[in-house]
Amino acid sequence: MLKLIQCEMRKLKRKHFVSFVIFAALLFPIPFTALVLAGSVGNFTGFEAVFGLLATMGMPIMLPAVLGIIAAMLFFMERDNDTLKNLRTIPISPFKIATAKIAVLYILGLLFAFATMVSSMVGGLIAGSELTNIGENFGIAIITALLYTTSILPIVIALVGFNRSYIFSVILTFFYTMFDFMLAYGGLFATADPMMRLVTNIMPAPIIYRWQAVRFVDPGTPAYSVMEPYFLPLWPVVLTVVIIGVLSYLAIIRIYNKCES
Repeated sequence: MLKLIQCEMRKLKRKHFVSFVIFAALLFPIPFTALVLAGSVGNFTGFEAVFGLLATMGMPIMLPAVLGIIAAMLFFMERDNDTLKNLRTIPISPFKIATAKIAVLYILGLLFAFATMVSSMVGGLIAGSELTNIGENFGIAIITALLYTTSILPIVIALVGFNRSYIFSVILTFFYTMFDFMLAYGGLFATADPMMRLVTNIMPAPIIYRWQAVRFVDPGTPAYSVMEPYFLPLWPVVLTVVIIGVLSYLAIIRIYNKCES
């Protein structure tokens, strides 16, 4: 399995997408650092402010979008290069190949988390603050990256199942990412509608944000008292996302097996 993962990573390296993941993680700190320097993030300052903005706004947008595009590349490479027939002649099951591709997504998600952490530290230093709670924030970055990487697996089902063009994959990925992100911020309090309440309780971004918000919403603001009933501890968030991930993984393996047979 390790050799398969290395092989998939080499394919992406040839297309320079590993560098693109790092670049994407370094993109958002620039405007966020400018916001912090302008004093536009409430009582949070420096490193904590930059990291909070990256964790709650940067990663939910950039990470799923980037990983969705990479997933399309990983699962379409053999089709585009007409190498599917070669894979059928070697004793490697489609199950292992698909699992290796998904493992690469998680590796890149962790790489994104590391780059996000480093860039937020740089932004904090530029903002003139001390770097505090580095270990705790790094743990939050890793958990957030793993959760959002898992959240993209339902899109991988569609990519593998439809087996369409890259343009379709990009449009689908961005639509899903923005819809999930808007639910996190716009649908958080729209709980009067039973359907909206159901959607915000099963879609990844809204429940992840409800866990993050307790750390990154200023307790001294009116928004905190309004949002407090909607805060979630980590365990129900992880449980929900893991269920989504496991079901998606099983569906991906099943569909990919059919495509390879």
